[in-house]
Amino acid sequence: MPLNPTNRITTIDALRGFALFGILYAHMILWYSAGALPEHLYRDNYGIASGFVETIYFTLILAKFFSIFSFLFGLSFYIQMKSLMQRNDNFILRFSWRLAILGVIGLIHHALWRGDILSIYVPLGFLLIFARNLSDRAILIIGTILILNIPTKIYECIFLYTHGAMPFAEPNIKQESAHYYDIIKNAPFVEVVVDNMKAWPVKINYQLSSGRLIITFGFFLLGMFVGRMQWFEKLNETKPLIKKIWKKISLVLMAAIAIAICLAVLNLSLDLHLEKNLWATWAVGFLVEILNAGLTLFYITGFTLLMFRAKWNKFLSPLANIGKMALTSYLMQTLFGLLLFYSFGFGLFAKTTPAINFLISIGIFSIQIVFSRWWLNHFYYGPVEWLWRSATFLKPQKMIKTEAPLALTTTQI
Repeated sequence: MPLNPTNRITTIDALRGFALFGILYAHMILWYSAGALPEHLYRDNYGIASGFVETIYFTLILAKFFSIFSFLFGLSFYIQMKSLMQRNDNFILRFSWRLAILGVIGLIHHALWRGDILSIYVPLGFLLIFARNLSDRAILIIGTILILNIPTKIYECIFLYTHGAMPFAEPNIKQESAHYYDIIKNAPFVEVVVDNMKAWPVKINYQLSSGRLIITFGFFLLGMFVGRMQWFEKLNETKPLIKKIWKKISLVLMAAIAIAICLAVLNLSLDLHLEKNLWATWAVGFLVEILNAGLTLFYITGFTLLMFRAKWNKFLSPLANIGKMALTSYLMQTLFGLLLFYSFGFGLFAKTTPAINFLISIGIFSIQIVFSRWWLNHFYYGPVEWLWRSATFLKPQKMIKTEAPLALTTTQI
């Protein structure tokens, strides 16, 4: 986040809050699990409402909102770098120390819940330090290649051609999912922590085999590129460009969706059994990567354009409070998830339906909106943000507001 707590860009904070809602949605409907579950939990008929909620998850939520979060991490990286340099601070040393502290927070979070993303952001953040001197053109090209997961798809293509099979096979998936199911449903707190720490190889294997690691770094780079171009600092000037990008992305998405529908119709009508053809599987996987990246950029540009409209700005601006204390909000969501679904909490795992879980997520997010607004009326930072910032500068930061907070206006977008 920007170093000056009184100089915020509302659109960035609101977009971060929007990303946090998508992340909460993604985790809540599957009982805050962070790994493969037995197949019957995905196949069980929970009713029309749950089917709708799951369809929304797999088509519009999965892999998109963490990408928005990653984009904003890269953007914040550039803002921090610029602010530290203006203060004549040693950026590399200060930001490296800041990442190290985040790494400690991430390790603790992973011990509680293996789906933690902070521990993945930290090593990629160090790579971002080295990438900061690349040219704008290089950052844009490399970032685009990575968000489309092209390196992974090339490797899969080569492996498929030479071995006649897809790489990254998971022979023990049934055993692992059954074990994880038992951990969530029955394990006491200490056993959950121990099992999470043992799950590092599975986590890293997923990040590498799926390409999520390089996709995340690609969005880091695009966020840094947008920061360099000062698109969010000069939104009135860049609005036409953002609108142009949004329209082009919309066309790409419509084309990709049309191709996907045609393939599905042909497969069913001609009984082609494309799902059994490895090359067809590879091609569909690549199409999914295009859709995921396209939808992420569609959300970012579309949300930004909505913030120019007075009614939408008024409706979406409350998300900025959650975005200002994003780290606290992210960790708070995990706390809710663990207490609701795990055995050492209320133990609701597999006892509620995805539709009920969605309603619960709405309730939790509403609580977070109210809490974050109340908190930031009295304090400059979220509690975890204050600890992180104080540790970064090795001295306690000013926390309590001594005067009435300034109201946000559309000129602060």
